[in-house]
Amino acid sequence: LGVGVGYGEVLRIGDADVFGAEVNAAAKLGEDTAKAGEILVTAAVQAALGDEFAACERLAHAPAGTTAAYRVS
Repeated sequence: LGVGVGYGEVLRIGDADVFGAEVNAAAKLGEDTAKAGEILVTAAVQAALGDEFAACERLAHAPAGTTAAYRVS
């Protein structure tokens, strides 16, 4: 299982549909970039958690919708 996490404002329609840049970036990280056992997060997650993210590695490439992406160690 590979996971992508984003943080920020989204458009929610009904109980099941969400849209937005963070949703798209998290989906790309989780589905296209993360390998088994990895947790990848957007720049918004890293900024929101600040010092809690001391053990993160910045990825060389970030998907559309975020300025940077990080691997949680």
